[in-house]
Amino acid sequence: MADQKISELTALTALPATNDYFVLLDTSASATKKLAANYIYHDWATYTPTVTASSGTFTTVSAGNYYFTLHGKTRVLQGLVYIGTKGTADGTMYVTIPSGAAAAFFGGGWPVYGRCTTGAISAVLNVTESRIEILKYDNTTAIADGTTISYGVIYKLA
Repeated sequence: MADQKISELTALTALPATNDYFVLLDTSASATKKLAANYIYHDWATYTPTVTASSGTFTTVSAGNYYFTLHGKTRVLQGLVYIGTKGTADGTMYVTIPSGAAAAFFGGGWPVYGRCTTGAISAVLNVTESRIEILKYDNTTAIADGTTISYGVIYKLA
């Protein structure tokens, strides 16, 4: 490909593999520099979390996450949990996160946004336990038969 100014490009495409990069010309220093392709291109990955409760056991529960990592340190995660039959599960719902420990957020957990079938949730990413902890907005259990919970969090990797 011939040299082009970024402002003249209509599209910049790459499907980065390990160590793929774009070569950029720094005109102020008359030098070329490498920009990692995954710095500007991000592909969603999937992760199937483990869902448990602070007490009891679910009879049927399923979950899935999509996530990607920006610049090697910022993780963006979106997830969904469906409780078919709650069984004896009760209290706080715990949902594991993909590998890669989360850094502490000012000494604590990262705020998580989301909602469930019955309204808003109150949730946090517990960095010590590497899991998202979910309750309803009023700090009562969100665990009930036929409940769907969607959530998201942006956090820094340790």
